[in-house]
Amino acid sequence: MKQKIVIGLDVGSSNICALVGKVTQKPEVEIIGSARVSCRGLRNGIVVNIEETTRAIGQAIDEAEGTTNTPIKTVYVGIEGGHIESFNHQGAIMISRSNKEIAEEDILRVIDSARAIRLSPEREIIHTLPQGFVVDGQRGVMDPVGMEGSHLGVHVHIVTGVSTTINNLVKCINRSGLDVEDIVLSVLAAAETVVTPEEKDLGCLLIDFGGQTVDLAIFIEGALKATRALPIGSNSITKDIAHCLHVPLSEAARIKREFGYAQMKMIPDNVEINILGMDGKARQTILTSRLCEIIEPRIEEIFSFVREEMTKISRDNLIPAGGILTGGGALLRGVKEISEDILDLPMRLGMPQNVEGLSEVISSPDYATAIGLIKYAQKEEFPISDRMSVRRKGGSIIGKSFRKIKDWFEEIF
Repeated sequence: MKQKIVIGLDVGSSNICALVGKVTQKPEVEIIGSARVSCRGLRNGIVVNIEETTRAIGQAIDEAEGTTNTPIKTVYVGIEGGHIESFNHQGAIMISRSNKEIAEEDILRVIDSARAIRLSPEREIIHTLPQGFVVDGQRGVMDPVGMEGSHLGVHVHIVTGVSTTINNLVKCINRSGLDVEDIVLSVLAAAETVVTPEEKDLGCLLIDFGGQTVDLAIFIEGALKATRALPIGSNSITKDIAHCLHVPLSEAARIKREFGYAQMKMIPDNVEINILGMDGKARQTILTSRLCEIIEPRIEEIFSFVREEMTKISRDNLIPAGGILTGGGALLRGVKEISEDILDLPMRLGMPQNVEGLSEVISSPDYATAIGLIKYAQKEEFPISDRMSVRRKGGSIIGKSFRKIKDWFEEIF
């Protein structure tokens, strides 16, 4: 069976995660190499130091490749941060051929018409994602190819980013000796592996709880309807602990990871915790309840922000399938329960699906974005069917557009 080795590079808030995956036509992907490297050259997912970020990317790639003995020259990259903006838009064209039958080329033309918008000079389009088509006024058409009609419209979700921010990230990757195969919105990549087609169809909320950002994606009727990035994350909790207890950030991160609870009522035993002071030697003792007194207000604030964004997006908040929590922040004990209380939604922990290989990677929501990038690469390299015949030619934008449109159809059906 034909296979290909690909790399997913998750450029997070303060670290770089690189995964090497083996992809085939099988639904499962296999993770065969991994590395996570801290990086001081990033802030909220944005490059603030070219040299440091280049170093961290190079180290992560070298470590991840180390066990595979397979040199890789291109990567699929996840992107996030406050510079990301998205909105819904629409486009329309006339079908001029005599038989009025809608062809694959018309799909590309109508999506191109939806992309023909006036952006501010510093922004560029990252994704144009179809939500549904309209044929002669008939809404809710998912696959219009082969239908007859005089007028074809499309509703899309457009994701944009600041060009210089994107270019700085690409520059760091290029300086590491790699080319960028594709750039993918991180929360969209995570959805590839933690959200089911049924959840997308019914309507669901994905929350990617990162270190410095919380990224949201709402899916309704199988399509992405809205995305948001909140400039706050689990690192805020770590800083609160460090400030209140007068301990180093590394110690704050440790006690949060080992003893932290999001809600006081979730604590099974109010045990004593020994912690190191700022000098790394002096010890103090606190109770688990004291730690939770620091954590719980910040968690409540974060999910209150999420609730406010949901209200702005849709006052109806019709999300029958509930919410999915993923990212490193989702590992905090009790975070599912407190999010259910505040959002008034059933929630579950988003674990990677249809993935094999390294157990420490595939069993953690912390790797969801990087695994999702491998899944995204699989769809690019091994399309499920050849019904839509146009293919990438030399990595052209037209070819990629048809490949992604085809994948969208296949996911819906």
